[in-house]
Amino acid sequence: MTNSVDGPNGFVCVSSAICGGAAARRGADFYEGQLSHVGLHYDLYEEGVPLRILVLGMEMGRPDRHISLEARRLQQDDAIRMNFAARHAHMLGTTSALRAAFGRGLGADRAGELLPLTNEPVPQHVMQCYALVNKRLCSAVVPSDSARGRKFQAASVPVMDRSCLPHLGATVRILEPTLVILQSKSLRRLIKPYLKHSEPIAPSSEYLEYAEFAGVPTVIANFSHPAAYFPYNWGTSYRNVYANEVVEPALSAARRFLLR
Repeated sequence: MTNSVDGPNGFVCVSSAICGGAAARRGADFYEGQLSHVGLHYDLYEEGVPLRILVLGMEMGRPDRHISLEARRLQQDDAIRMNFAARHAHMLGTTSALRAAFGRGLGADRAGELLPLTNEPVPQHVMQCYALVNKRLCSAVVPSDSARGRKFQAASVPVMDRSCLPHLGATVRILEPTLVILQSKSLRRLIKPYLKHSEPIAPSSEYLEYAEFAGVPTVIANFSHPAAYFPYNWGTSYRNVYANEVVEPALSAARRFLLR
């Protein structure tokens, strides 16, 4: 990240001018250097099997610049301190996905969000046991006055999506996830050039595949965004139909495949 995106020497991405210009042509402001969250306990093993979970989202969509890896981790701490229902849809859905992926079951109880780790004296929150990576490490933002109360909205800038793909590929190669959870149907199309040898892992599940993603063998779970419109808005509640009938069964099947 320091050498290729953002660090002590500022924003050094080679696509800076291209992406900034493309955002401007869409009437959006360009906010650079919004890095990923990598939890302190991301590199987990369960029963001797690596269980490294990477959630792939869209973009921050907020007017912030130069958000370091450390700052992103602190932002996750803000969400961790909240009660389940107080989190916004994206984090609420992400919590449900992590609970399912770690075999905890869906729910709003605090205990279900905590993982006992053999080399830690106290249980650790699931949000410190995964990586949250966005398709863009920058945002193109326009003002918004939506019914959902959002003041800002991310603009569609395909040039930025394509330009950030090499950074995403490098991130996957470094983090070597064994499970990647896509939080938007469009992300599967975006990452297709980086996928090889894809095959379904269960004939009954259209949401799971095993593939080489940027050269890393991993299970990919393909869901809608948690804040999508009904009926795909699984970030509204752990009782949501999509959460219970799609997300949890698929991630339970992914666990069985990985830990077999």
